[in-house]
Amino acid sequence: MTAPALLSRAASRGDVAGIEDTPFAALASPKVRWALALLAVGEATGDKFPNAPDRISLPGLMGRVGSGALVGATLFTSEGRKGASGAAVGLLCAVLAAYPSYHLRVGAIEGLGARNWAVGLFEDALALGTGLLALRDGSSPSPGSTKARRWFRSGTSKGR
Repeated sequence: MTAPALLSRAASRGDVAGIEDTPFAALASPKVRWALALLAVGEATGDKFPNAPDRISLPGLMGRVGSGALVGATLFTSEGRKGASGAAVGLLCAVLAAYPSYHLRVGAIEGLGARNWAVGLFEDALALGTGLLALRDGSSPSPGSTKARRWFRSGTSKGR
């Protein structure tokens, strides 16, 4: 839920151009922003418990797929592109990221003797920081914005 929450935060601040004219306009609502933020906090909290499902189990993977598809469809649609294509890209990225991140977490727990909750907190901080950095108003443009389209087309994103 972190990705949809961060997207909603950016949209509610006006950093996602074109979202107003899409079926995903509700993501720009402050109420939706806070609801998604609460869901993200709940997910992050629940993830620290030993009985939480693995991210590569069906329940964990489906949540990631849904979040990825929502974010991808929203960003593509806000750019005037096909939402189904964005959803496909988003869900593919979610699945492809789930497996290596799962194995990194397990490796950190087993290899370093770290506690699950501590590794989870580090992961949460990394995801939040990366998301905020990607969506900040500054040199790194918000996905879906006119500035982002110019930034990506100019080739300045290569190697990042």
